[in-house]
Amino acid sequence: MTIDLSLLETAATKWDEAAKQFEAVRKIYDSKVKSVGLDGTWNGVSLLVARPNMQVTDEQFTAAPKEARAIASILRDAHTQFVDLRGKVKSAVADAVKAGMKVSEAGIASYDYSKASASEANAARHDPDLYSTEQSWTRYIEAAVRAVDDADQGVKLALKAAVQDPNVLDPAASGFNGKAEGDIEKVEAKEAEDLATRINSGDKLSDKEMAEFQRLFRDNEHNKAFSQTFLAGLGPKGTIDLNLKFNDLAKGDDKKDFRALQEGVATSLATATKSPSDPFYKKWREDLRKAGAKDFDGGTVPLYGYQSFVELMTHGKNYGKQFLTDVGNDIIALEKSDDYGTGRWDAWQGPGLAPHKGVATDPLDTLLGIMSQQPNVATSFLDPGADGKNDHLQYLLKDRHWPTTSMPNSIGVSHMDLPGNRMGFGAALEAAATGNVPGSDHTLGYHTEAESRVMHDTIKILDDGRKGTDVPYNLRSNLGRMLVDYTPETHEILSGTGPYMDKDGVWHDGTGGKDAHMSVPKESLTRIMRGVAEDGKAFGEMFDAEKFYSAGTLSQTNFSDPNERAAAIEGASHVFGFYDGINSDIVRDNKDGAVARANHIQTAEFVITGGMQAAASALKGQPTGFITDAAYRILYAAAYDWKEDQIAQANAAAAQQTEYHFTTGQKQVNHMVAGWAQENGYDKETGLSRHLVGSGQERYDSARSEALIYLD
Repeated sequence: MTIDLSLLETAATKWDEAAKQFEAVRKIYDSKVKSVGLDGTWNGVSLLVARPNMQVTDEQFTAAPKEARAIASILRDAHTQFVDLRGKVKSAVADAVKAGMKVSEAGIASYDYSKASASEANAARHDPDLYSTEQSWTRYIEAAVRAVDDADQGVKLALKAAVQDPNVLDPAASGFNGKAEGDIEKVEAKEAEDLATRINSGDKLSDKEMAEFQRLFRDNEHNKAFSQTFLAGLGPKGTIDLNLKFNDLAKGDDKKDFRALQEGVATSLATATKSPSDPFYKKWREDLRKAGAKDFDGGTVPLYGYQSFVELMTHGKNYGKQFLTDVGNDIIALEKSDDYGTGRWDAWQGPGLAPHKGVATDPLDTLLGIMSQQPNVATSFLDPGADGKNDHLQYLLKDRHWPTTSMPNSIGVSHMDLPGNRMGFGAALEAAATGNVPGSDHTLGYHTEAESRVMHDTIKILDDGRKGTDVPYNLRSNLGRMLVDYTPETHEILSGTGPYMDKDGVWHDGTGGKDAHMSVPKESLTRIMRGVAEDGKAFGEMFDAEKFYSAGTLSQTNFSDPNERAAAIEGASHVFGFYDGINSDIVRDNKDGAVARANHIQTAEFVITGGMQAAASALKGQPTGFITDAAYRILYAAAYDWKEDQIAQANAAAAQQTEYHFTTGQKQVNHMVAGWAQENGYDKETGLSRHLVGSGQERYDSARSEALIYLD
């Protein structure tokens, strides 16, 4: 904390001066000594003896300035690193002090009672979390200090390598290093490559070497020179071999260490591939195509390079958009080029057919899951484009052979879908259509043209003209959340009003950006909703979102205008008629599962956000803040627990022999209308209130019948 780091710059300058002096001496040597042996005036045995010595001396004078300049470069790099990292230590200490801590010279944080008031000090003494808070700040400071030490170890390694004689057998004992490397990170990369090569060769690293291996990655996790040098040295094949070794060795007490190494390699991979214009990138991608298609097992059950490589990628994050896209394109190209069939990633089970552990059985699906954490990448990868030339969505939704588990039996081979099929794709699809990481808190609505195209084309491609029950199981929850995110659109489509009437496509409201909307035919949307609604939780979230949206339309409608009032009530009734039609159709097909599904609906959780308010406002031409306090009061006044009614109606449906129609949706509308009237000063028993409740029944019945026709 107190050392004068400027001395490193001073030393670097001295080493540069030494390099110049070595070069000056070399010129004198060449002109005054070496030249004597070359100008033809000296002959005889003595010349034959002298010439080799002259050559060695000349090589040393050539190597010396290179070594000196490498040391100068290392010292300057060290100065830059130490200044930055010591600043971060000081900043960490300052953060702790600002939070009420005092920090000892050893970096131990403890509560500073001297700066606290009597009441604050007393509260701190009785705070059961105080010790953990102090420990947290101590670890925070320790991490900053460790970063300095990691860098210091890297400087030591580079200095040691710079002064080593590259040829211990040459006549100049401990001679100068003409190949000295002045880039600390490249020296560390070669050290990491050597350790990785030893692991690939089957060597067991000592505890000290394992700690050094982890330090190398920790110290250089975002350094491109280190990452590219390390990965170029190993190549894709060596990297895949290394990951397979990591998975084999990650057991028992060693598991944590090898997982840390996997994370380090994956982080280096993300860092190294950020710039597609780098020469490294093109060579790496070409070699990865070859290694990815290679069988690394050679036995009965193949183990392809991409399966291990993509599994390695799951240990990292923040990959470059182009890299993720290129790897995805290359895997798809490999699948399409297979001339032996479409089951490259199929898994086999049975005697002697144990599946490989620690690999991505379906590397494309796993890669899509990685893309889902970077929604802009997922959108770009799945967006068909304005010209419709990108066929990834079509390929993944309809054309692709999704891997199966095959098992030999007495009459042949049985095939079953892999249990995890499409889970990565579902997450990527949700991210691509919504622009958000799946499961994250985000504002609803507001989509780009590309996002809206993904949503629109997903519905159109999946719709096969039937009930929609062919919506793959592992896509239902993701599609449900996508439909929730597009609730403003689905409401308008199903109600059949405004710009959505008979419209099929994507368009903008204004200047572009996040103001795009999509519309599909009602029958297509209904069939997809039917397929998704097989998942009770997904159906519950969709219903809840529609409930909030409908309440918003009511709250923003002019209650005193009979025409506007009727249009709002009839629109909501029409939409909920579709919901109940879908619900009734599911129960009609599976009465035995009705109660279980209703219980699943109970688990649905939907939280309204400001983004949905604004999205709804944009669609209805209303000011932002569409889901107003009035909308909440309407829902509160409704006091209708539709989920409980779902269970009651599911029980009734299960016990009934004939067809059963759900009526939950119209009940929800009636309660909201009553709340809306109350919000506008009309008691439930007034004539107008009684008149309005049930006024949308005709539209509701019509919509429910329409939905059932589409699902017939």
